[in-house]
Order: sequence, then structure tokens, then C-alpha cells
Amino acid sequence: MHIMVTGASGLLGRSLMSLLAFRARHTVTGIAYSRAREPLVRLDLTDESKVYEALGRYRPDVVIHLAAERRPEAVDAAPERSYLLNVTATQHLARACAAHGAFLLLISTDYVYDGTTPPYYPHSPVNPLNTYGRMKLEAELAAETALAARLLHEGKKCFGAVLRIPLLYGPVERLDECSVTALAKHLLVNTPVRVEHWARRYPVHVDDVSEAILAVVGACMEHPGEYGAFPRFLLSGEERLTKYEMVFCMARATGRDASHIQPAPEPPAGAPRPRDCLMDTSALKALGWRQSRRFEESMGEILVPWLGSIRA
Repeated sequence: MHIMVTGASGLLGRSLMSLLAFRARHTVTGIAYSRAREPLVRLDLTDESKVYEALGRYRPDVVIHLAAERRPEAVDAAPERSYLLNVTATQHLARACAAHGAFLLLISTDYVYDGTTPPYYPHSPVNPLNTYGRMKLEAELAAETALAARLLHEGKKCFGAVLRIPLLYGPVERLDECSVTALAKHLLVNTPVRVEHWARRYPVHVDDVSEAILAVVGACMEHPGEYGAFPRFLLSGEERLTKYEMVFCMARATGRDASHIQPAPEPPAGAPRPRDCLMDTSALKALGWRQSRRFEESMGEILVPWLGSIRA
């Protein structure tokens, strides 16, 4: 297959591109914009004509759409720009995929749920609490509508899919690239600080998410009649952690003192967050996917080089 990956320079994109490179049977085109370094292709996804041109040139069989503004506060600070990337760009890609007959996998979020009645299933009621969650839900619907308009007419049994994912972590280019690794900055100083101990999160390493992405694509391409025209797959980690608990995992993994870290049991300030968005992963596990990375062990691998270099 020829696979196109948007957001290929990001945290998840780098992991997926590495996994695809390891599986040499695929031809891969990585798309990026602000960090488009060779061999990635620079493309403005908000420009519909350029998106159509790119899909016409590269003719991918599959488009995996990772590019998004995922930070809820950043979405609230720049809603128009965020809408262009989160919704409009998705619609452009979906229309281009429909025109060229490509399968689209859209990465979405557990923030489409309100966090009041976990666990959530693919057909559980959605009720996003913040603008980011509402945008991603709108993107899901826009993609489904754009693809269905043409591909159902052509008789395709499965023309795309959604993978809703939780909080991600992985190897970063800077500590604040990821909201999880950004917490490690609290371990670099001894000043007392309160860290949120309210929302229950189910973080997943990007390498495990990349494996889930390829499992979904493979299943939908090989058995298109089994999952519906535009199925939703759900991914949550197996460990339930608040951000306060994450910091203590990081402290144990790196040998840092965390005695100055205090729990903040109230909801965090800023964009509203759901309290508990545990999602059922049985559909993914039926495809053979399993979580392989544990949080504390992974944090040791990710953070020790950073904390060591900063301390020095």
C-alpha cells in the first residue's frame, strides 16, 4: 500500500513514520507544515486546492490524518485558526480521498465524551465539554459525510474509520512538546507546587497508538465488510492516573525528589475537561492489538536524558 501520513513531524507522527519505515512493504509519504524537514513533504492542509493536488500526485491508498491542534487552551485562544486545522482541513482531505478513492483514518479524541458515565463504547452518547472536543466531533461527521457522498455510490463497504485516543506521551523534542512530559519540569525545582489530582486519565505511549493505527487500517482494508462504512475504534491505556500521580511515577523512574508536589483535587482551570473518559478497547483487542508500554518504565526512558542534561 501507499500510505500518506499528515502531521508526520509531530509526537505521534514521528512514531508512526518510524514504524512504517520498519515495515518496508509500504510506500509512505509524510506530510508536515511548520516542521517539514526532509524527507517530509510540506503541505498546507487548509488550502483545498493544494490538498487535491497532493493526493492527485501521490495517489495514496490510505491517508492517516494525525495533524490537529490538540491543546484545549490553544484552541480557545485561537478558535478560527484551530477550526481551520481541526475541521476544515479534515473536510478537505475527506473530499480529496473521496475523489481519488483513498481510505481515510481520522485520529480523534476521548474528549468527545463528557466523562460522567464511563466506560464508553463506539456508540455511546457524545457530549464534548470543550471547544476542542466539539471540533473533533464535527471533524468526524464532516469526514464521514464527505466520504459517503461518493464512495457509497461506488459500492465501497468501508471508506474510512475513526480512532479515538486518550492522552499521549512519548519521546519529545522538548519537554513541553507534550502535556505529560511538561509535568517533569516540576521535578527540576524544589518550590512547592500543586498538581491536578482530579481527572482520571488513561495515557498511552505513541508507539502503542501507532500499532493500533496499523491494526485498524489493516483490518478495514482486508475485511471491509465487517466493520461498517465508517467505524469508530476506541483506545484507552490500562493504567488510570491523575497528573499528580503521573509526576510521582516520573520521580520514581528518574530518582527525583517529589516531596514538594502537592495534590490539587479540584477541577483544573481553563478549558473544561471531562473527569473520566475510559473507553472500551475490545474492538481493538479483537484485531490483535495489545498495549505493550507501561507508564513508569517508559517515563524513565523518555525523561532521564532530559533531566540529566538540564541538571548539568
